[in-house]
Amino acid sequence: MKLSTAVFVAAALTLSAGAAPAQTSAPAIPDELKPIRAAGVGLNVADLERSKRFYTEVLGFKVAARVPASGEAVEYLLGLNGDLRGDTLVVLRKVEKVDPAAAGFGRLVLTVPDGRKLAERAAAAGYPPARIADGTNFVRDPDGYTVELYQRPAPR
Repeated sequence: MKLSTAVFVAAALTLSAGAAPAQTSAPAIPDELKPIRAAGVGLNVADLERSKRFYTEVLGFKVAARVPASGEAVEYLLGLNGDLRGDTLVVLRKVEKVDPAAAGFGRLVLTVPDGRKLAERAAAAGYPPARIADGTNFVRDPDGYTVELYQRPAPR
């Protein structure tokens, strides 16, 4: 029996033996307050224009909006289709200094058709991954944030 199956069976037996499932102390969130979806991720960047070039020219994002609309930009909202309301966004915000620990937050995961080719494109633009392989690859943006170029496995 696989471990996950064993855990499921043990949990089912515990529940059927009269044990109550764990309860959270937080009250249920009313539907009118529940988040609709995760809109994206916000990244603090040292050089806004450099980061915008990386995400648009290397990875293919489109600028969906800029803040403010005119004058010197302090923020760009980027998406893959340019639709501000329906797209998953990467928000780039100019800060005086990027906390080096911030780049270790985790990673931005992008589903891509060809991880190797996009990693090679990033390398050619001056952002070489530690290694380039067929399938999923990892690159770092100009501020050190990890971007996973996730290539789904071929159907069997």
